Amino acid sequence: MKKKKVIYILHDIEMGGVEMALISAIPELNAKFELKVMVLGKIDPGLTAHLSLEEQACLQTFNYKLYTYPAHLSKLVSFVLNFQPDIMICSLWRASLIGSMVKRLNKNITFYSFIHSTRFAHVFDRICTLAASKSADKILADSKAASDFISVFKKPSTIVKVISFYTHPSPPERKIAEFNSNNIKLMFLGRLNPIKNLPLAVDMVHDLRERGWPVTLDIYGRDNGVLNETIQHIENKQLSNYINFKAEVNHSGKLAAFSSHNFLIQLSSKEGMAMSVAEAMQHGMVCIVSPVGEIPNYAKDMASAIFVDITDQKEWDVALAKIEKVFQNPSLYEQISTTCFENARNISTYSATLTKTIQEDLDKAS
Repeated sequence: MKKKKVIYILHDIEMGGVEMALISAIPELNAKFELKVMVLGKIDPGLTAHLSLEEQACLQTFNYKLYTYPAHLSKLVSFVLNFQPDIMICSLWRASLIGSMVKRLNKNITFYSFIHSTRFAHVFDRICTLAASKSADKILADSKAASDFISVFKKPSTIVKVISFYTHPSPPERKIAEFNSNNIKLMFLGRLNPIKNLPLAVDMVHDLRERGWPVTLDIYGRDNGVLNETIQHIENKQLSNYINFKAEVNHSGKLAAFSSHNFLIQLSSKEGMAMSVAEAMQHGMVCIVSPVGEIPNYAKDMASAIFVDITDQKEWDVALAKIEKVFQNPSLYEQISTTCFENARNISTYSATLTKTIQEDLDKAS
């Protein structure tokens, strides 16, 4: 039987939740469907090297400068129309623009608009995402928080489907560093951009060390414009000997990082699913987090994570006290670690839930 055609459109393939989730699904999607992945930017070859040659052949890159994007729109739309997909999935605003235009020209294509955030990044994101939500046959969301956000804007008849954003099954057992109050190891994992509030993580290390705790922090990720600012803040706080920058890591590197640290810290202003937090909890790490985006839906303060209200200095002091309580009580650390690990033991993966959603819609249409 001839395979049904699926095209997935996104901005880049680099280190990030959206991109890593898609990469994890390519083998299964390619096995079940005739797959094209349309990349509107660069592809990091290190992230796709593990794919087979057949799977890598699914990737089609259109790396145009953003300011030339309008001049190339007709070519991008024509590529999709010529492929004649049965299902078209669009993540992020530039992909959403293409999806809306394609759907207007060919209403027989089933259009999924994929939502990954709980607010619009800028005016172009708002315009293109809202247009896609109005023309899409189904809206996919990477979390309940993202689903609630977009539901305000969609047509009443449009279904919103939450897709699991876990890229890998949970491990059979916890593999994190043994807790030692004489050597407390924190890590950050993710893009180094303003919404992650890395200077606040530096402040947290500073304040904990001021209270006598031997805390260190390793930062894993790619710079998105805040590296120099963060380095300067570290120097101002005299923490250069205790905070280290590491390279961004692939999945195996991520597992190695989890296995050599006790805590993950992420004090973001906003999030969608917060993949690095979810994956760390999946492995039993105790996460020190601002409860934004989806985080409050899969974590509970002092039961499976430690919440930090970053908006109020009084609440900051409350958070420091909670963290110290965990430092002082290894059994509480163990209890939180075990709870978050057990809560994620039977999660479904992104690949499985996305593939199932596509197949169900194709079966309904046939």
